[in-house]
Amino acid sequence: MTNPATLISNPWAAFALRVAFGGYIAYLAREFYADPFAYFRKVMPRTVDRELRLAWLGPIIRYVACFCLWGGCFIVATAIAVQIFGLHGMLLAVALVLVAAAGAGLLLPKQRTAENSQEPAGGPKNEDQSNV
Repeated sequence: MTNPATLISNPWAAFALRVAFGGYIAYLAREFYADPFAYFRKVMPRTVDRELRLAWLGPIIRYVACFCLWGGCFIVATAIAVQIFGLHGMLLAVALVLVAAAGAGLLLPKQRTAENSQEPAGGPKNEDQSNV
């Protein structure tokens, strides 16, 4: 039987795991940034009617998601720099922070999903009402 530590100690396996983990974190964070309450609507449908009372949580969730998106980009950038190019040092750390910030800025959605699904500026249209 093969020891799992032996498999993970392989540099290519470690690189693949880090990139997959960082990419997954960035993917999930991007979804939370786009619509902070989507996950909660799915697993707790009764909170939809209380969403107005929890509206103050939206920006907090978005800030945390933005930080997680930056963290995922940082994990991927670090894996590439250290495992592929063999780079180390303080200058690299500063460069990785900046590269991760640029990557996170590029990956952020332009608009939130909830804003895209709202009615037009003219207000909601009700099919039952007739124009008089």
